[in-house]
Amino acid sequence: LLENATKQGTHLASRLKEMQRRYPILGDVRGKGLMMGAEIVKDLDTKQPAPELAQEIMTKCFKRGLAIITSGKSTMRFVPPLVITRELLDACLDVFEGAVKEVAGSVR
Repeated sequence: LLENATKQGTHLASRLKEMQRRYPILGDVRGKGLMMGAEIVKDLDTKQPAPELAQEIMTKCFKRGLAIITSGKSTMRFVPPLVITRELLDACLDVFEGAVKEVAGSVR
């Protein structure tokens, strides 16, 4: 379990950091192993939390079959099972990215 959590957690962090470079509403990515958070912000410079955008992302993910919740003011919390496969993790991240892309595109 530890080996898989480390391996998949590294992949999770990498994918989230890639998204952070593409979408200005992702202000911070943090965590360890498979327990990660991606903070949703209104402005990258001030890192002002955007709870309404986080809620919108969460709702879009739910509608697409991904159960994800917020933590704190506007952080999306990732806590997949320790036995998750790379394929399932990527499928989840694809759903999340689609929701983030959609919400980020509506912000300006």
